[in-house]
Amino acid sequence: MPHHPPGHDAPSYIGAADPGEAARLDAQEAAAHEELRAALALAPAPLPDRPRVLDVGAGSGVLTRALLAALPGATVTAIDRDERLLAHARQRLAQDVAAGHVRFERADAAALPYPARAFDLVACRCLLMHQPDPLVVAGEMFRVCAVGGLALAIEPDWGARALYPDPEALRDLLDLARRARPYGFPDLLLGRKLYALLRAAGFVAIRIHPTAFAETADDLPPAESAADDDPREITGPGRLLEQTRGLLRANGLATDTELDALIARLAATRRHPEYFSAGLDFAALALKPEPRLP
Repeated sequence: MPHHPPGHDAPSYIGAADPGEAARLDAQEAAAHEELRAALALAPAPLPDRPRVLDVGAGSGVLTRALLAALPGATVTAIDRDERLLAHARQRLAQDVAAGHVRFERADAAALPYPARAFDLVACRCLLMHQPDPLVVAGEMFRVCAVGGLALAIEPDWGARALYPDPEALRDLLDLARRARPYGFPDLLLGRKLYALLRAAGFVAIRIHPTAFAETADDLPPAESAADDDPREITGPGRLLEQTRGLLRANGLATDTELDALIARLAATRRHPEYFSAGLDFAALALKPEPRLP
């Protein structure tokens, strides 16, 4: 697992300074519902009728909303370090907050402020990829999970993606991400590491569910103005590079000119009449076993 070089502090969440981050996360809501339903179907043991659920790194509340919909009897505690995103989530889920179905709290995923075995389900989505040491977070998830309870982690894997007609742009992005990972860049290959992470944390009966997605030029609305062609407005890889521009520049990993060129290539590929993109996200569901006797 990656660690920060000596002298480097753990980075803040890369979207913290992006005023459009909550909206970007909210756009993933449909995918979160689909991934959660598929993952819960793999459960090796049923959850209680009124499960205690912890949503770790809740962000704008996308997974929180999916959890409430999938588990109507649940009481959800949703945490994040970013108070701005928590405020957005509280507003969007104000009725559930008022009804006592969910509470939002500011907390660090690597040092959960809850006692051992406090939750029947501990879940996260697109969280581990941002952690300097994801095994620490997986260990905390194990600690607060009840014996016989479940852990759920959903993460992307950009190495399982296809891009056309400029696949080299994706290759160059992945190479940059690999070099920048020790400085706080997200781990774009985290999805393939979920089984190993949960196993190392102590979970058993780990089941992995892949969710495939694809997009072509026919799926995209036509550009209506010049602003639509601005690479900085593109979500996905281009948006990620914009969010990490300062990190990459400060650590000598890419110049503004190099980043602008790669962002432009990614945007041009998406505007190409033969554009095609596909990939996989992975959901892992695991069980916390009975403790071993000496």
